[in-house]
Amino acid sequence: MKVHLRRLTLKDLYKLTSILDKDTAEIAHIEWPFNRTAATQFISEYNTWGIWLNHGTLIGAIEVKEDLETAYFIKKGWHNLGIGTRAVKLCIEIFGNKQLWCVINAQNKASIKVAQKAGLRVKFID
Repeated sequence: MKVHLRRLTLKDLYKLTSILDKDTAEIAHIEWPFNRTAATQFISEYNTWGIWLNHGTLIGAIEVKEDLETAYFIKKGWHNLGIGTRAVKLCIEIFGNKQLWCVINAQNKASIKVAQKAGLRVKFID
Protein backbone atom coordinates (compact mmCIF):
# COMPACT_ATOMS: atom_id res chain seq x y z
CA MET A 1 0.00 0.00 0.00
CA LYS A 2 1.63 3.23 -1.21
CA VAL A 3 0.78 6.37 0.79
CA HIS A 4 1.49 9.79 -0.66
CA LEU A 5 0.46 13.39 -0.10
CA ARG A 6 -0.86 15.77 -2.71
CA ARG A 7 -2.17 19.26 -2.17
CA LEU A 8 -5.97 19.22 -2.40
CA THR A 9 -7.60 21.24 -5.19
CA LEU A 10 -11.19 22.09 -5.96
CA LYS A 11 -11.21 19.09 -8.33
CA ASP A 12 -11.02 16.95 -5.16
CA LEU A 13 -14.11 18.57 -3.61
CA TYR A 14 -16.49 15.64 -4.06
CA LYS A 15 -13.95 13.08 -2.84
CA LEU A 16 -13.19 15.19 0.22
CA THR A 17 -16.84 15.64 1.21
CA SER A 18 -17.41 11.90 0.90
CA ILE A 19 -14.65 10.79 3.29
CA LEU A 20 -15.50 12.89 6.34
CA ASP A 21 -18.16 11.65 8.74
CA LYS A 22 -19.82 13.55 11.60
CA ASP A 23 -17.88 11.80 14.40
CA THR A 24 -14.52 12.50 12.80
CA ALA A 25 -15.52 16.11 12.06
CA GLU A 26 -16.45 16.66 15.71
CA ILE A 27 -13.21 15.14 17.00
CA ALA A 28 -11.15 17.18 14.51
CA HIS A 29 -13.16 20.39 15.12
CA ILE A 30 -14.19 20.61 11.46
CA GLU A 31 -17.43 22.36 10.59
CA TRP A 32 -20.40 20.00 10.26
CA PRO A 33 -22.24 19.43 8.05
CA PHE A 34 -19.17 19.22 5.84
CA ASN A 35 -20.92 20.40 2.72
CA ARG A 36 -19.59 21.85 -0.53
CA THR A 37 -19.12 25.32 1.03
CA ALA A 38 -17.20 24.00 4.05
CA ALA A 39 -15.05 21.73 1.85
CA THR A 40 -14.27 24.58 -0.55
CA GLN A 41 -13.07 26.68 2.39
CA PHE A 42 -11.08 23.73 3.76
CA ILE A 43 -9.29 23.39 0.41
CA SER A 44 -8.92 27.06 -0.53
CA GLU A 45 -8.07 28.74 2.75
CA TYR A 46 -5.85 26.19 4.46
CA ASN A 47 -2.60 24.41 3.62
CA THR A 48 -4.41 21.09 3.26
CA TRP A 49 -2.93 17.99 1.67
CA GLY A 50 -4.86 14.90 0.73
CA ILE A 51 -3.68 11.54 2.02
CA TRP A 52 -3.84 9.26 -1.01
CA LEU A 53 -3.38 5.52 -1.41
CA ASN A 54 -1.88 4.09 -4.56
CA HIS A 55 -2.15 7.49 -6.29
CA GLY A 56 -5.94 7.41 -6.57
CA THR A 57 -7.90 6.82 -3.39
CA LEU A 58 -8.35 9.78 -1.03
CA ILE A 59 -8.60 8.45 2.52
CA GLY A 60 -7.72 11.45 4.67
CA ALA A 61 -6.28 14.92 4.95
CA ILE A 62 -3.47 16.68 6.76
CA GLU A 63 -3.09 20.41 7.31
CA VAL A 64 -0.01 22.35 8.36
CA LYS A 65 -0.72 25.87 9.60
CA GLU A 66 1.69 28.80 9.36
CA ASP A 67 2.85 28.20 12.94
CA LEU A 68 3.50 24.53 11.96
CA GLU A 69 0.55 23.18 13.95
CA THR A 70 -0.47 19.99 12.21
CA ALA A 71 -3.91 18.40 12.10
CA TYR A 72 -4.97 15.20 10.36
CA PHE A 73 -7.80 12.74 9.93
CA ILE A 74 -8.19 9.35 8.29
CA LYS A 75 -11.47 7.99 6.92
CA LYS A 76 -13.14 5.33 9.04
CA GLY A 77 -12.25 1.88 7.78
CA TRP A 78 -8.63 2.89 7.23
CA HIS A 79 -7.66 3.33 10.90
CA ASN A 80 -4.93 1.29 12.62
CA LEU A 81 -3.05 0.50 9.41
CA GLY A 82 -0.17 2.96 9.91
CA ILE A 83 -1.47 5.29 7.21
CA GLY A 84 -1.79 8.32 9.50
CA THR A 85 1.72 7.82 10.83
CA ARG A 86 3.13 7.46 7.31
CA ALA A 87 1.28 10.60 6.17
CA VAL A 88 2.62 12.67 9.07
CA LYS A 89 6.15 11.40 8.40
CA LEU A 90 5.78 12.41 4.75
CA CYS A 91 4.65 15.85 5.89
CA ILE A 92 7.71 16.12 8.12
CA GLU A 93 9.88 15.32 5.09
CA ILE A 94 8.17 18.07 3.08
CA PHE A 95 8.76 20.66 5.82
CA GLY A 96 12.36 19.61 6.38
CA ASN A 97 13.94 20.46 9.68
CA LYS A 98 11.00 22.50 11.00
CA GLN A 99 9.36 21.16 14.17
CA LEU A 100 5.76 20.25 13.44
CA TRP A 101 3.40 20.00 16.40
CA CYS A 102 -0.24 19.23 17.12
CA VAL A 103 -3.00 19.84 19.65
CA ILE A 104 -4.78 16.67 20.71
CA ASN A 105 -7.57 15.91 23.14
CA ALA A 106 -6.07 13.63 25.78
CA GLN A 107 -8.91 11.15 25.15
CA ASN A 108 -8.03 10.77 21.45
CA LYS A 109 -5.71 7.77 21.82
CA ALA A 110 -5.45 7.12 18.07
CA SER A 111 -4.16 10.64 17.30
CA ILE A 112 -1.76 10.49 20.22
CA LYS A 113 -0.37 7.20 18.90
CA VAL A 114 0.13 8.69 15.41
CA ALA A 115 1.81 11.82 16.79
CA GLN A 116 4.17 9.82 19.00
CA LYS A 117 5.16 7.37 16.27
CA ALA A 118 5.74 10.19 13.77
CA GLY A 119 7.71 12.36 16.19
CA LEU A 120 5.33 15.32 16.46
CA ARG A 121 5.46 17.55 19.50
CA VAL A 122 2.08 17.31 21.27
CA LYS A 123 0.08 19.85 23.26
CA PHE A 124 -2.84 18.29 25.11
CA ILE A 125 -6.29 19.82 25.58
CA ASP A 126 -9.25 18.60 27.64
